[in-house]
Amino acid sequence: MILHTIKTEGLSALSYFIADEEAGCAAVVDPRRDVDVYLDFAKKHGVRITHVIETHIHADFVSGARELCTLTSATVYGGPGDYGFDVHKLQDGEELTLGKLELRALHTPGHSPDAISLVLSGGGLGAEGEWALLSGDTLFNAEVGRPDLASGVSAEDGARQLHHSLTEKFGALDDGLLVLPAHGHGSPCGGRIGIRDCTTLGYERQHNPHFKATDEASFVTNLTSDLPPQPSYYGRVKKLNASGPGYLGVRPATPWLSPQDFREAMEDPDSVVLDAREIEAYASAHLDGSLNIALRDAFPIHAGWMLAPHHRLLIVLDSPDHEEIVERHLLRLGLESILGFLRHGMRGWIEAGLPWRQGGQMSVQELRACLDANDDVQVLDVRRPDEWRTGHVPTAKHAFLGTLWEDLPKLGLDPERPVAVYCGSGYRSSMAVSILERHGFKDARNVLGSVSAWKAAGFDLSLPSEVSRA
Repeated sequence: MILHTIKTEGLSALSYFIADEEAGCAAVVDPRRDVDVYLDFAKKHGVRITHVIETHIHADFVSGARELCTLTSATVYGGPGDYGFDVHKLQDGEELTLGKLELRALHTPGHSPDAISLVLSGGGLGAEGEWALLSGDTLFNAEVGRPDLASGVSAEDGARQLHHSLTEKFGALDDGLLVLPAHGHGSPCGGRIGIRDCTTLGYERQHNPHFKATDEASFVTNLTSDLPPQPSYYGRVKKLNASGPGYLGVRPATPWLSPQDFREAMEDPDSVVLDAREIEAYASAHLDGSLNIALRDAFPIHAGWMLAPHHRLLIVLDSPDHEEIVERHLLRLGLESILGFLRHGMRGWIEAGLPWRQGGQMSVQELRACLDANDDVQVLDVRRPDEWRTGHVPTAKHAFLGTLWEDLPKLGLDPERPVAVYCGSGYRSSMAVSILERHGFKDARNVLGSVSAWKAAGFDLSLPSEVSRA
């Protein structure tokens, strides 16, 4: 028997490879778009992928179910959703046989109306009964699925459905079941998912705050009272997964463009220069109008917020070694129009005699001195609303980074005056600085270290009621 977890970094997505080696058959649950990892694993263990199962129509990444089905002739199974391709819709209680393994489907709506969970049983000695629960986005470590992402379903109605799924469907299951969710810590599919990628049903019943609700009404109130902002790309990706994503197949290699060809491609009105270098490198020298999303763990989530499929992407990297991972991150979000990478990076651009600009940076000590002197600096906080409510730098205005494009006109910031931008660490605020520059701000400065450095320096934070917010 094989139970193997495949984690997609950045998106914190978890998919599962389940197989009976003696029977030579395998199932893949919630596959990501680039499916080579599953094909290679099946080949390594001498099994054939016969089942591809979607616990729901995903909104945060492009699914590989359709492609995997095409490449293996496996059947795709899912819940009662509206698909644009052939999917066997599992009935509540329906069982799938995988050699000595059994997978029993439970309809568990709440996060999504079509959501299912899978109870895994059998497999051999010591696994005679039910021993694992593949919970999809219904239950995570220390969290439950968000109820506000389904089109046409209010957050309150979704929360009520989720409460029923947790109390009625999961209520009959044993505490000892291993819980294998579709996401880990860092995914926006749950408010505050814990640090463990797997847990047990009994542990969550004891420690998960949502299981402590005494009734449905308090569960709904607790779950919906402080939901984080809904990622803007989720609706687009969910529609793509429902209709059936196009096939990746074998993509031609993305070209490395000379500085001259790169500059010519920038003249396309739909082109966007994506600078994936670290924030300090970006500040030292970058192309005018480029968008900085440094290649860190959260890169794909922010790329999803800020980029759209019609954008024709021209990419600047720190190193050629980052080409594959950046491209994979983008393809997993359905961002396929990648025109090319800048050959020799910013060094090649500068040595070609082409124009570039520097970005502003400042320390928390410099910002504190500006505020003490009543200097002309404007201050912008781009953290999430829940972070903002815990306290902010004095005089700051607030606009969440993911909606800064839309909120910027409402902030009343003067593009001719300097603006200091901060977040939790300086990572997100570097993205915000690049957005401000694209909107014509002359002197936008990233506060390095941001709130972490501000507090470490012993400076006080103000409460949100003291200033207006967008």
